[in-house]
Amino acid sequence: MNLRTIYFFLLFGVPAVSCAGHPFPNSCFAEIKGTEIHYRYWEPAVESHAGSVFLVHGFGASTYSWQQVADSLARSGFEVIAVDLPPFGYSGNSHRINQSFTAHAMRLHEFLHRYFPGRCWHMAGHSMGGGIVQAYALMFPEDLDSATFVSAVLFPELPFNDHSVNLLLRLSPLRFIIGEFAQKWLINEKRIERILRSAYGQKPNPGQVRAYTEPLSVPGTMRAILSAPAYHRELKSLDASNLEVPSLAVWGDADSWVPYTGKKPALDRMKDTELKLLEGVGHNPMETHFREFMAVWLPFLEKFRLKP
Repeated sequence: MNLRTIYFFLLFGVPAVSCAGHPFPNSCFAEIKGTEIHYRYWEPAVESHAGSVFLVHGFGASTYSWQQVADSLARSGFEVIAVDLPPFGYSGNSHRINQSFTAHAMRLHEFLHRYFPGRCWHMAGHSMGGGIVQAYALMFPEDLDSATFVSAVLFPELPFNDHSVNLLLRLSPLRFIIGEFAQKWLINEKRIERILRSAYGQKPNPGQVRAYTEPLSVPGTMRAILSAPAYHRELKSLDASNLEVPSLAVWGDADSWVPYTGKKPALDRMKDTELKLLEGVGHNPMETHFREFMAVWLPFLEKFRLKP
């Protein structure tokens, strides 16, 4: 155990060490209410601790989409966690998981307070993950130093809908049949390459295609994705105008998947959220235009850097 590890253990009460096991050298696993959560931990590469960053991916993605960013932040002195939202990546993929924004936010809140207590977080979410971070910031603002929304599926309002879903939808065998078909025939590198080309706005390299294809190929993942409507329940009503956490929105102006113009109703409610547009950039700026993205985000984070 090195000195930095001992420092983190004394300061935060948990050891900042890489966890052995599949699929990455820094992979770790936690359990929240019976659901296994895969996450990756990056220890700061310098002695001065700049802050704690929590990264949330978008639909169909995994911790991989934040890998370059996490590596860079760790080199700058930040403690970084990236999580696989169930049923994506290498987290549990039960088809009964509630995948709503508020349900994910509550799950992440319990995860952070149980496994990483005592921190205040810079939380960032991409695409669908941006909506989850928005929900988290509205529900648990005391946990956050800042929130960053990247090409985010933001909402102006989120209605509470804790109603019973049609039982026939849950029992329908069609989604199981389609899930099995999709797992075997639709999740392959050729189709993932086409999807990434559209999202990136440029041709992905073979490593990027594999990094998206492999976790989506985990048995049961497509069944869980297709089952989401049967278990979807927003657990709290939220209004974007109540956001009090310092926040930044980063968008590529060539994003055809979630154009920033379509999210103006939400952005207009979030009066203190700064909007930064990256010229000629598509839906995944932190991957395709990493340097440009960090040139915008790192100065924002530096405003909150912890003092030695």
